[in-house]
Amino acid sequence: MLDGPAFVRTMPDPASSTARKAVFLSYAREDGLAAQRIADALGGFGIEAWFDQSELRGGDAWDEKIRRQIKECAVFVPIISANTQARGEGYFRLEWKLAVDRSHLMAENIPFLLPVAIDSVTEEAAIVPAEFRRVQWTRLAGGRPTPAFVELVRRILEGVMPEASPKPRHGGNAASGPTLEAKPANSKPATAGRLGLLLAGVAAAAAIVAALVAIRRAAPTATAIPTAAPAEAAPVSDKSIAVLPFANMSEDKDNAFFADGIHEDVLTDLALIHDLRVVSRTSVEQYRDTTKPIREIGRELGVAYILEGSVQRAGARVRVTGQLIRAATDEHVWAQAYDGDLTDVFAIQSQIAQAIAGALATAISPQERNLLERRPTQNAAAYDAFVKGREIDQRADLSDRSIRERIALFNQAVRLDPAFASAWGELADAYAFGYFQNLEGRDDFLAQAKAAIERAQELAPDDPDIQEDLGTYYYYGYRDFARATEIYQRLAALRPNDPTIFNALGLLERRQGRWPESIASMRRATELDPSNLGYLENLCSDCIAVKRLDEAAALKGKIAAMTPDVLSNQMDVAEMALLLHNDPEPGRTLLGRLTSQQRESPQGINLRLRWAEDMGDWAEAVRLDRQQPFYEGDGTPHYEQALWGVLRYAKLGDHDALVARAADFPAQLRRLLETEPDNFMYRAYLGCFEILLGQKEAGLRDLNQACELLPVSSDAVSGPQMLTVRAYLRAWAGDKDGAIRDLTELKSMPESFLTIQVTKYTLDRSTIAAPLASDPRFQALLASPDYLKPLF
Repeated sequence: MLDGPAFVRTMPDPASSTARKAVFLSYAREDGLAAQRIADALGGFGIEAWFDQSELRGGDAWDEKIRRQIKECAVFVPIISANTQARGEGYFRLEWKLAVDRSHLMAENIPFLLPVAIDSVTEEAAIVPAEFRRVQWTRLAGGRPTPAFVELVRRILEGVMPEASPKPRHGGNAASGPTLEAKPANSKPATAGRLGLLLAGVAAAAAIVAALVAIRRAAPTATAIPTAAPAEAAPVSDKSIAVLPFANMSEDKDNAFFADGIHEDVLTDLALIHDLRVVSRTSVEQYRDTTKPIREIGRELGVAYILEGSVQRAGARVRVTGQLIRAATDEHVWAQAYDGDLTDVFAIQSQIAQAIAGALATAISPQERNLLERRPTQNAAAYDAFVKGREIDQRADLSDRSIRERIALFNQAVRLDPAFASAWGELADAYAFGYFQNLEGRDDFLAQAKAAIERAQELAPDDPDIQEDLGTYYYYGYRDFARATEIYQRLAALRPNDPTIFNALGLLERRQGRWPESIASMRRATELDPSNLGYLENLCSDCIAVKRLDEAAALKGKIAAMTPDVLSNQMDVAEMALLLHNDPEPGRTLLGRLTSQQRESPQGINLRLRWAEDMGDWAEAVRLDRQQPFYEGDGTPHYEQALWGVLRYAKLGDHDALVARAADFPAQLRRLLETEPDNFMYRAYLGCFEILLGQKEAGLRDLNQACELLPVSSDAVSGPQMLTVRAYLRAWAGDKDGAIRDLTELKSMPESFLTIQVTKYTLDRSTIAAPLASDPRFQALLASPDYLKPLF
């Protein structure tokens, strides 16, 4: 099982324009896992890695390909281990010789050979060419790349010459990273703008994990400088397809949910076919009722084929039509209508998937065929409830009301058909997500999730959808990220072209602090589905977490360009310019474009409030703050909104207004904690309120307990964010020394990046950092060269 993303990186033709920027990995076949890990980590940062996984040994064409790649690569990485020691013969030894021969043609100061030892083999004892011993070695235990190693390779490829440090006397056995240090690059970092609200990361799913896409589903500005060079357009695979939303042809227009359900199931079936690349529903949704030509859609989605379809439901009968079109020529490959009872919809979906596979000359394995021919339920009403619940999930609506509505619909489905395994799996997901979101009654949610997933496994233990549900259950219910990762890695092997799997892997890997692997998985998801905003947001979040702000800024710009009507995305870009360059013009321009209706809408008020605070216009900020609701539309208390209001009044020193803004929220939180004392979210909110209301000892006690309930060791995303919140609130409690110590330590920790709101340009206007604004130690921290320096 791979430790990183389970996908095979191809070996491009070295004659391409990017060939000389590639890294060649040479290894014994027993070290294939280590090579995969290194390739994935490099790929996560836009570095092409060449290595062969075909296990071929011989053949003139294959041999010529390898020789050509060694001749054209920029860096040659021999992977040295006990396995290479044990093999006196092997093709890798010929690769080593060819690389050494090429190095003899190079100037002395050109770095080319970069040996990597993955176990205890020493330089003195290693059976390697003598030239390998004349350069510094890197030690990567088990082939697990370190950030320093990735950075070293990147610098070499950029032409930054490394400076040799003294070689360790005994081969550097204790070293965990490279023994070469590269000169720092002269690059000015960009910022990714205002990062959410005070407890955005602590809310777990609100800011990152389920911001736009939950784990299962789902133009740069002038100051944004992409870190990685933009990739050339990949050739369109003959086995790639986009399935456009199915038209609802039923007389009853309320049956639109049913047509969408059929569409989703066809996509799921196609994703099971190993050789097909299927564009996700999120990306094709924009083409619902489109008038764009098929050729244009194919170009935009990067696919060879388009499937259009319709669904007509009348009573107990259903007709599904489909037509497969070759995008480049607008040629119809086939068209077919499928008729049957409502209970036949799964057979119809299977027939469509298999017809597409046949048209694209795609082989279907016996295992895949068995999966395609599943019949999850024979109960039409249960299927209706199931599809309606899943539709809510697809909308990525994270409100309490929507979560409870999903639970009710899936419960209805399993009452109607107790043998409906997929509905039990979705029910487990919904309950587990409610637990993860800290809904009231969360402990009962977890018990219900456990019962539902166990029932689903009893009914269909080998169904990939149930396995996916199981992974989600471990993620949301127990934060057992390692176990969930194992499950999703198996799914990646089964569905290597399914972007949802790699997006999920990326989410899981970053929770474990495996940031290079997470970025590699997120990149893979965006490669497979480049129009998916959720995947782009998740990749952007990863880049922000490790302070790859140039790339994050470019991604934010791309997202804003793809969503010109989403004002919050435009504001993100404007705030980048303010935070990085103290340039207010983009924000002023954006607000100046708002219509009067937009300005007075809830979204417009929120944008104006953000900007007033960004510019230090506290009178306007307070005026707009009073227009913000204390409760969500469904009556859910908006603790975060109220907490920010309390912070604003605390900065102004208006204690009476502060107390009024806090209202009875602290009392509500105390009542909730009586029944859920281990709810870290409630504990954190209460601690913040208490400190700002003057109850400093109680507030720090609650914040400390919240951090203990969610330590970094169990969650590398929310844990550091929780610590950052506590650090700033320590300053509000009067412990500036402790706050400075904490923030100094946190600046080198991924995902402790609520501090990105505070830069040397905006310190005097910051709300959360107000007690530290005049502290010279904090000013020095913000001005230090490594404050915004990428961690990897």
